[in-house]
Amino acid sequence: MKLLSRTLILFLAIGLAPIVTKNIVPDYLGFSLEAADEKKKKKARKRVKLPSKKAQKLLQAVQPLIEEEMWAEATQMLSVADADPKFTETDRARFLWFYGYIYFAQEKYDLAINTYKQLLRYEEVDYKLANQARFSLAQLSFIKEDYKSAIDYLLKWIENEEEPSSQAYSLLATTYYQLSNFKKAKQYIEIAIQMAESREIPVTVKNEEGEEVETGEMKMGVARENDYLLKMAVYTELKQDLDVLPIYEILVQNYPKKRYWTGLASLYGQKDRVLDQLGALEAAHEDRLLDKEREYIALGQLLFMHQNPYKAAKALEYGFRNGFVKDKEKTLKALGQYWHAAKELEKAKPAYEKAASLSEEGELFIFLGQVHFGLDEFSEAEKAIRSGIKKGKLKDEANAHMLLGQVLFEYQKWDDAITSFRTCIDVAEKQLDDKKEKQKKKKKKIQDQARKWITYTEGEEERVQALELKRKALGLTSS
Repeated sequence: MKLLSRTLILFLAIGLAPIVTKNIVPDYLGFSLEAADEKKKKKARKRVKLPSKKAQKLLQAVQPLIEEEMWAEATQMLSVADADPKFTETDRARFLWFYGYIYFAQEKYDLAINTYKQLLRYEEVDYKLANQARFSLAQLSFIKEDYKSAIDYLLKWIENEEEPSSQAYSLLATTYYQLSNFKKAKQYIEIAIQMAESREIPVTVKNEEGEEVETGEMKMGVARENDYLLKMAVYTELKQDLDVLPIYEILVQNYPKKRYWTGLASLYGQKDRVLDQLGALEAAHEDRLLDKEREYIALGQLLFMHQNPYKAAKALEYGFRNGFVKDKEKTLKALGQYWHAAKELEKAKPAYEKAASLSEEGELFIFLGQVHFGLDEFSEAEKAIRSGIKKGKLKDEANAHMLLGQVLFEYQKWDDAITSFRTCIDVAEKQLDDKKEKQKKKKKKIQDQARKWITYTEGEEERVQALELKRKALGLTSS
């Protein structure tokens, strides 16, 4: 199965934007260092260095400007502090972090990189802030395609982070992928996915106002969409086997997109899970994701195969109506057959008529004749069947003559009907080989039926003629 190209991996890799928590400026009031010491940490940490109260006030004033993306105003407010000697190195490091964030958000990547590097040179910088700067530098290095630097910053960030996020491992895997180090990419993307899937997240539903609210229940988490795509791409590069079906099942449930539904349908088809294949294509159709002729043809065939010709016709009709399916002999024939099988004969007629006009063979005229016959439109049925026989290249010419005879019988063209039944016998004699057992049986069956129809037609003609004579003798007119 064709997977992502490296260019697409790069494009999807990370929603590369500066890291920011819900509150850009921490609530320094009531900050408890003792609370941080309650947990046993595997890695030694320095004490958190807090900005001065004066700096905190300034940062709290800057925060709303950043939240509103008022970059010029935020920069102006921060620049006022640059010349004030009362601010400590810890304060200035915090200002630099905000400058870096603003430059990053404005896509001024070189300025952002220089600013974060300057921050890291400060000895009195808070270690948490320094680590956030490292992650931002990793993101920026990735954007600038400086992948080795991105890896260095990420590994340093992980080393100094108490609880590294799955996003960091995902970015690390993506960066190794860009360097064609697929073994490392595999190692880190599997860590990222395992971390994401092992966490519990709250179950949410939409309330009457359409807002997402938590139910109080929990469910297992799911990795980011691109993590699964990257995993499949890595295994492909390493030429290692990977059962991608469970991955596609996760993708359609959590990131429902056309390519995942059609990919899943294809995988089910390869495993002969035809009902599941049908379910996947139906789900994609119901979400209005299908937009290719071959997809509607496949959906129609699967529905028809599972005894649902009406839904098959409706699905294919939707494809025609929206321009996804073109008027061609094959597609129109399928639409006619689906409506025909669903006993929607009036809807089958126009499909067969168009298909027959495009065909070089007479078969579709025979189908059209069957539809007219079913609607008691005997004259139209005769015309269609004769057109089919004349055009030729029929799969079963003998049965076409049999059908024509039955149509002629219904509106009492006795001689023509008998001629058609006799032609049926002659055609079967020529086309079916007695040396082949199956054909021999078929020939005997159709010829016996035709002879019975001849006898029945002759008898019916005599009966009708006798009845007509009796009516005339009684002075009654024919209806």
